[in-house]
Amino acid sequence: MMMAWCACYRDRDSRWRLSCARVVVPQHKCTMNETIAAIYQTAAGTRPWSDALTQVTHQLDLKGCQMVGVSTARGAVLCSHVSDGTPSDAELEYIRTYHGLDPRIPLLLGQKDGQWLYDEDIYDDAFATCNPYYRELLIPYGARHSATAKLFEQDGEAMLVGFMSRLGEPGFTMQRRQFLESVTFHLCQAAGIYHQTRKLTTAAFAGTELLRRMPRPAMLLAMDRRVVFMNDAARRHLTQNSTLLFSRDRLTAFGSKFEEKLELAFKALQEDIGREQNIPKRQIIRLEPGSGAPATALSLTAFVPSASLYAFGLQAQVLLIVHERASSSAPDLLLWEAAFNFTPAQSRVALEVFRGHSVNEAAASLTIAPATVKSHLKEVYWKTETTRQSQLVLALARVETG
Repeated sequence: MMMAWCACYRDRDSRWRLSCARVVVPQHKCTMNETIAAIYQTAAGTRPWSDALTQVTHQLDLKGCQMVGVSTARGAVLCSHVSDGTPSDAELEYIRTYHGLDPRIPLLLGQKDGQWLYDEDIYDDAFATCNPYYRELLIPYGARHSATAKLFEQDGEAMLVGFMSRLGEPGFTMQRRQFLESVTFHLCQAAGIYHQTRKLTTAAFAGTELLRRMPRPAMLLAMDRRVVFMNDAARRHLTQNSTLLFSRDRLTAFGSKFEEKLELAFKALQEDIGREQNIPKRQIIRLEPGSGAPATALSLTAFVPSASLYAFGLQAQVLLIVHERASSSAPDLLLWEAAFNFTPAQSRVALEVFRGHSVNEAAASLTIAPATVKSHLKEVYWKTETTRQSQLVLALARVETG
């Protein structure tokens, strides 16, 4: 639940503190009755959970929300639902790396059903700025304070929900807390109904639902390259681009050169998984443009079940994402992260440097302290094997252009 467990964070910059003076109230809101109705309709399966979560999020003018079902026995993610606008790449990073760094889940599972945990009440600034979960994942995605609750626990499964406020705005004021208290009973009841009626068809339900929401072409592959799942964007890509194709339900690359690259990438991931020491390194494959098609890169990320909340099933799987060259000049941060194993925070600092910004300018743009920018930049230089800004820009540009 990457976006659900948000940090209570205040930057040491006093200008940031002054920006927390008020909450902007949205012009259009649903009534309380409409929100409660949406909660029960989603529990019954007549509407997607994103509708109800988005309504509550809009009512309180928050950044976003996520609800997950987890196995309390083995920590597996059984289902995941988010409010509209929640970045899918942040969910992936949580599953791949940051779920193990979230200190609130043990506290949350130990609480009574319907009891809210407000992180701003228990974690101070020093903790938030030092913990990598807050510093490297949540804050770079614009998250700040969170309110989380366990809605339901039975038969070895718990349903958890978390709402988050935006970075640079107040956390959970008394007005926001009172609203959440008023819908707590209904959320708990709906979670129980959903638990009873939901039928999981595959162990990889949570992961495939996440990929379904991704705007990029994405495929889930077994280690033998058998296609387990692909989203609609991937299907469109395969019909419009001749560099990738199917052969007996396996993904192959057109031409022996590209096929060899694909085979070597899978072999490298398999070797990393066999070591069972660190998270497997992501692989990048360059595909030259076909007849009139834009140049493309593929990123391959291995998900080991025990280290990724079992969100992609009980066997090791590879997530393949197609990075199509966009017509705009905006860099592909997800490609940078795959190429250099950047964290989300590091990729955003690298983007500021790529745009020619100084440390202080980057700090102001990202709403973090200059010392934090310097810390991330040090890691960026090390991972790209560069020492100067000009070298870093060239290395990042090389990823974009191939």
